[in-house]
Amino acid sequence: MDEMSEVFESVARYFSILAEPARLRILHSICQQERSVGQIVEETGMTQTNVSRHLNMMYQAGALKRRRDGAMAFYAVSDATLTEICRTVCVRVSGELDGNKVLKRSFKELIEELR
Repeated sequence: MDEMSEVFESVARYFSILAEPARLRILHSICQQERSVGQIVEETGMTQTNVSRHLNMMYQAGALKRRRDGAMAFYAVSDATLTEICRTVCVRVSGELDGNKVLKRSFKELIEELR
């Protein structure tokens, strides 16, 4: 089982990228196209410091790719599997939400934007 332990550890690290709502917001912001840090800050409503910290973590993990143009940095998804996992889970969660209609509508809007 030692081989499987290593696999499970790697999978847990991979999923940890999606374990933070802020990183999900960032992923949602850039899942369709490359965006600058400033655009991500504007779309997510997060502080630049917070966005930069999460972007760096996701970049270091290999989930994102980065392009520099002068002083500006642009990020895009480099691992489409993360986007697919996010879509799948959002569809699943949305299908099971039956209490809060506003929350359910928000999930449906998110899913449509991700498609």
